[in-house]
Amino acid sequence: MRLRRLIALVLLLGIPFFIGYHWKSWTSPIVPELSEVEIKTMLITEIEALGKIELVKYQFQEVTEVKELSPEFLNILKLDTDDKAILITQGEAVGCLDLLKISANDVEVTEDTIWMQIPESEICYYKLDLEKTKLYSVETGFFTDRDQFISRAYRQAERQIREAANNSGILEQTEVNAHRILRPMLEELSGKTIIFTEKLPPTRIAPAN
Repeated sequence: MRLRRLIALVLLLGIPFFIGYHWKSWTSPIVPELSEVEIKTMLITEIEALGKIELVKYQFQEVTEVKELSPEFLNILKLDTDDKAILITQGEAVGCLDLLKISANDVEVTEDTIWMQIPESEICYYKLDLEKTKLYSVETGFFTDRDQFISRAYRQAERQIREAANNSGILEQTEVNAHRILRPMLEELSGKTIIFTEKLPPTRIAPAN
């Protein structure tokens, strides 16, 4: 009889202790491993600090010819001479990635690898080197504002720098340099293998019931 009472007393005192000891683990929500969350957050923070990263620069020297036709009277008689300008231009175009476009949804962290979707390459800027660009010749009609025509010629020459950059494959080279330059940098920051991909792998974290 005493033994039964002793067992009942032990159970009565032990059950609340057992429940209290395990209560936190029973009631805590299931969350991803903290290490993965920290790595992803740290990596995104570092990427945001980098902003736009320039990965390739092209230098150009072009001959730009600009011609504006004078209006004609009844498509027969020209009212003025055509406007013409020739420029010997030098300029540059820079390809980059805008890392500010990367969000946490573009990154997937696994045990030893980080999969990342990077934004498309873009031309950050293009410009003429005005000190090295020369106006070789210019002809304007009587009714043409000469200064305004020269300004239009310079703008056309600058647009030609952009077209030359696109035709030279600057966007493709920017993507190649992202693998050569950006990936080792991110691997150094994270301590994991970085894989640039067009589609993230399915997450390995089981969804909560």
